[in-house]
Amino acid sequence: MKNINNINLNIINIIFIMFPLSFIFGNFYINLNVIFLIFFGFIFYKEKIIKFKIDFIDKIVIIFFFYTFITLAINIFEGYLANEIFSKLIISKTFMYLRYLIFYLVLRVLVSQNILRLDWFSKICSIFAIFVCLDIFIQYYFGKDIFGIEPVKALTDGIFIARHYSGLFREEYIAGGYLQKFSLFCFFLPFIIKKKIFYKILIQSSFLLFFIFGIILSGNRMPFFLFILAFFLYLLLDKSLRKHIFIFFIITFLSFILSYKIFPQVSYNMSNFYYNGQKLVKTFFIKDLTEEPFETWNSPYVTEFYCFKYNWKRNPIFGGGIRSFRDTAGCGSHPHNYYFEILTELGVVGLSIILFLVFSILYRYFVNINSTFQSNLNLKNSELNILPFFLVLVVEFFPLRTSGSFFSTGNSTIIFFFLAIFVSFISNKKTL
Repeated sequence: MKNINNINLNIINIIFIMFPLSFIFGNFYINLNVIFLIFFGFIFYKEKIIKFKIDFIDKIVIIFFFYTFITLAINIFEGYLANEIFSKLIISKTFMYLRYLIFYLVLRVLVSQNILRLDWFSKICSIFAIFVCLDIFIQYYFGKDIFGIEPVKALTDGIFIARHYSGLFREEYIAGGYLQKFSLFCFFLPFIIKKKIFYKILIQSSFLLFFIFGIILSGNRMPFFLFILAFFLYLLLDKSLRKHIFIFFIITFLSFILSYKIFPQVSYNMSNFYYNGQKLVKTFFIKDLTEEPFETWNSPYVTEFYCFKYNWKRNPIFGGGIRSFRDTAGCGSHPHNYYFEILTELGVVGLSIILFLVFSILYRYFVNINSTFQSNLNLKNSELNILPFFLVLVVEFFPLRTSGSFFSTGNSTIIFFFLAIFVSFISNKKTL
């Protein structure tokens, strides 16, 4: 019996630590991993899942998923009254999205019961983050990455140059986003945390430079700023590093300036980022964007932001349903901001539930257990695992950012994966 339990434990943990790799391979493998974790979680630990007592935060998550069906029912009913054919896509996406609730609850049980090896997961995240970053450097220096993949070149100022080095992500420009999330685990590896302060600063400064240049070369501007935000938030939470924050600020500033001198595409990417940012801000102060010259608003994200303004006014309270944004002619698949997308598709009520969830988590963290994190030097290894999950979640819900779709496979998996693990920590006072 003991051997069987060990086999079950190893199988579920292998599935668990494969998530960082599945994000490299794409949505099919992410979905496969989600399904495997749910399936084997129920097969091996059905009794624990059935007997698991949900807490207050779990109830908010369940209410959120229940509300998506309320929104669906309201929109179907309104469509029926208006004699309109309701989108089958919205219906199917709403039912399919329910898998993330099951995924969340299974993860909650597995983490709360100390079944999953979070130390393995942290090490695997670190290994793949370092590998992806090295692959980007190799692609930049040799013109091909480890697998012979060349960067995609675009016409810029009359010259074809590579603005994005995505490495093994090929034409998908998401390498920076991958590094922004999974590289954070490198800073919490036991061999770093246990070092004396001088060596700790030296090693973490090296990792900081390593990943800054990797994300800059990826050409992903928002992940770069989010990575910096997450890292400095970590410094503020760590009492042992807080007083040395100026050193890290100088390192970050100099590395950013140096990148302008070394990498020719950085200047263009950052200038373009600033220019598009101005357009996004302007979008919110224009009543009717169609009255503006076409070239003023037909640029990245501006059209989608304008579509958000149009779509939200149609169903401001309950929203139009999951993935309803793409049903509007001329609009993209989503408005490139979590909060705008939730407002459009789940309305003010849906956004209120999400905000209540986020603030409830932050309140419990800072009020109940923040005192235990004042110095990482005094924490056990099991307690250190919570910080990267916390940082990823905070940055993921940072309001002033452009993003992928909240309801997409990759982002939903990240959100409910990290949420389940973090909630398991802060809900179990004995663990902390």
